[in-house]
Amino acid sequence: MDGAILANSLVSLKGSDLRMVYALLCKTNIVDLVSSKTKDVFSKEDGDHFTKHLEAEVRKLQHTDDQVIQVDLFLEITRLLKLRGMKYTLEKEITDQCGNMIRDVYQQYKKQDKEFQAFSEKQANSTLLQKMIQFQMSKVFSELDDSFKDFTIEDQTKFASQVNDYIHSLPEEKQQKIKDKLGLNDLSDEMVRKTIAASGTSVVFAIIVEVSGFAFYTTATSLVASFAGLFGLTLPFGFYTGMTSAVAVLANPFFIIPMLLGGGYLLFNHQNKSLKSKLLPIVIMQIALPYMSKGGEDVSFYSFIQEWEGRYENDTELREELAKIVAEQDSVRQQISEREKRINDLSAKIFAEKGVLVSERQKIKSALKNTDLDQLEVSSSFLKRKQLYHNTLGQIAFIKGSKKVNDSSTGFFKRVKNSFSNFSSSLDIQGKEKVADSYLDMMVDDVIHSQSSFKESERNAVLASRDHIQELLTAKAQEEETKTFLQDGLSQLNSDHSRFIHKIKKLEKENYGLADLFTKI
Repeated sequence: MDGAILANSLVSLKGSDLRMVYALLCKTNIVDLVSSKTKDVFSKEDGDHFTKHLEAEVRKLQHTDDQVIQVDLFLEITRLLKLRGMKYTLEKEITDQCGNMIRDVYQQYKKQDKEFQAFSEKQANSTLLQKMIQFQMSKVFSELDDSFKDFTIEDQTKFASQVNDYIHSLPEEKQQKIKDKLGLNDLSDEMVRKTIAASGTSVVFAIIVEVSGFAFYTTATSLVASFAGLFGLTLPFGFYTGMTSAVAVLANPFFIIPMLLGGGYLLFNHQNKSLKSKLLPIVIMQIALPYMSKGGEDVSFYSFIQEWEGRYENDTELREELAKIVAEQDSVRQQISEREKRINDLSAKIFAEKGVLVSERQKIKSALKNTDLDQLEVSSSFLKRKQLYHNTLGQIAFIKGSKKVNDSSTGFFKRVKNSFSNFSSSLDIQGKEKVADSYLDMMVDDVIHSQSSFKESERNAVLASRDHIQELLTAKAQEEETKTFLQDGLSQLNSDHSRFIHKIKKLEKENYGLADLFTKI
């Protein structure tokens, strides 16, 4: 029941009433509250500065649609209570969540305020929502009890007359119940005046609400506003006279100052979190009281649900795009992996083919070493290199011959001298052998590029191997180029992925509970 009332109250709250509640919960922090009360004490300006702060925030929201503010207010309450988000596409889901709100706020309120805990235990026949509203309104009106006694008899009578007018607007059976509970024989203005003076406005008003319902709070709020000067109130109640809510009393110093004094250290220590926690019962009352005062008219959830669905669909679309990006990332990573595998395979084939090439060249080289080169007709360049090769071999033979002569020398010093000489000769031989080997390699190249029949099969094998290596290198280069292209694409996808993650987080931060719809419990 309470959940349905609060849900209906929320979607029916509009205009200044809605914006005032939103400003109080979502646009007020501990600095605003304390600085406003400090200005009230030290400023020469008339009026309540906290009310002025709220009015300024209300003006900022004048071009924002009601349903946008309704959804934002609803989500802020769920965030403060840390309730798990729901889909909110059905009226029942909104109603259920509102029921959770009332349950949690009620429990918090009992822990925060021992006086409310005692009050709630005596209200066995009231719902949780009713208990919170009755207690807060009774606190407000109890602040007026002493002031009423200071009224002139004339003003007391005027005040009582307006209360009596409301009582007489009720059905006779309810009038009788009020008389019985107040212990009155008749409902004259004078009898009502005396009862208020003796029992206090809070007691009389509580009895009237108990019998007639919450509709009386509208009359009571307007009534207090009209007598604000006599009650010693300096707030601009006239601004709220046409509102069917308790906003007028919530900025009242009788309400705010005790809250600050009672929990000042806690509020400063925990800053806005503690402040908002203490504001929640007030906000719940502000949302519900206008609807309850009207007797619970039929309302439509259409605009609220449409506004929420727009946000939900936006999140869904972003997640769908993100899923596409993730799938494409996986695909590109797979393609890169496949390219890397192909590149590795090609590298292995190139290495193996180079081994074949070296082997076939070595066969030709060995054959050249063991063949009478003068019998070979390969090419003119081969002829020149053959001559250079023979000359180098001759030089090597000469150095070796000289070394043998030196080795036969006798005598210690001659042997030492020969040792140095032989060492130098060995280096010369090694150098000449390298030169000879290079000429031999050149002749191998001449054979390979010739049309000679000498080692034709090996020659063809080398040429085929070279062609194959070139094909493999070309294929590897293409794979590496493709890999680079894919890596560039993956880099862009990673950037897109981060961008969409940021968008989703931003949207879900602004709309508490959205993330819960995409996470498993």
